Amino acid sequence: MNILKNFSVPNLCDAGAKPLKGIKPILENQKIVFGEAITVKISYNDWGTLIKAISFAKNKFIVAEVVGEGKYETAVWGGLASLNAKIKGVRGVVIDGCVRDVEDIKALKFPVFAKNFCPNAGKPLNLGEINVAVNCGGVVVEPGDIVVGDYNGVAVIKKSSLQEVIENAKNIKEKERKIKERILRGQDLRDILNLE
Repeated sequence: MNILKNFSVPNLCDAGAKPLKGIKPILENQKIVFGEAITVKISYNDWGTLIKAISFAKNKFIVAEVVGEGKYETAVWGGLASLNAKIKGVRGVVIDGCVRDVEDIKALKFPVFAKNFCPNAGKPLNLGEINVAVNCGGVVVEPGDIVVGDYNGVAVIKKSSLQEVIENAKNIKEKERKIKERILRGQDLRDILNLE
């Protein structure tokens, strides 16, 4: 799986990975990060289940589906959660909802991807579910799926498709390298692509 560090999320999406719609990195210069998904389904006012999930997420990527009308008005992740997750070896977090304490997340350089951010938080209810199929950014994510994020956003690869996506991405990257060389030699991209 380490070979994924050689690609970008756009490369992988072109190769068959599924992009999570509307989910963006909190860090402006987010480098490529990846790992197996540990999934969480919570209500918009329950951050307790996410905190619990950190204990099971070493070397993994937490992916959360947030449900309820307040999902874009209440934060379920913040600075203390990011600090704890970083210390515990979590690869990153994807929240289809809101996060807060953006300055703390940036200072920690911890990979957090979310739909939005807002200042108010819910409660440590711990009423959600861990390791169930979730819908995140319009894509069904199952425990063990491969999550990849960078400056461009987040994508998911089914574990059974990983090798195929990697091979496709290698071919795409090589093709793009050749096109770039031709552009640098003075050729027009329109001509290279035969766009009349």
